[in-house]
Amino acid sequence: MFNIGEQMPQSVRVEPDALSQAQRRAKASEERRIRPRFVSIRTAHTYLGCSRSHFYDKLLPKVRTITLGKRRLVEFDSLEALGDELLAAG
Repeated sequence: MFNIGEQMPQSVRVEPDALSQAQRRAKASEERRIRPRFVSIRTAHTYLGCSRSHFYDKLLPKVRTITLGKRRLVEFDSLEALGDELLAAG
């Protein structure tokens, strides 16, 4: 029995890579992060760091889009490719 005020011993298992179980779970969660297939126009222009009007005028014709009801969504893979192209162009 333990007296009041006395702490109970806690066993801590340390794995060979020195990460706790919670840290391993967090790391695994980050590694399998889900990428969106489609994003909104707002997310797309924020991702590229440009204004909404510039995105509509110059960049929207360069990405693949779909219409879902009244909303227009941008395919994330084509948005990422456009971002890479813009970075390469300088």
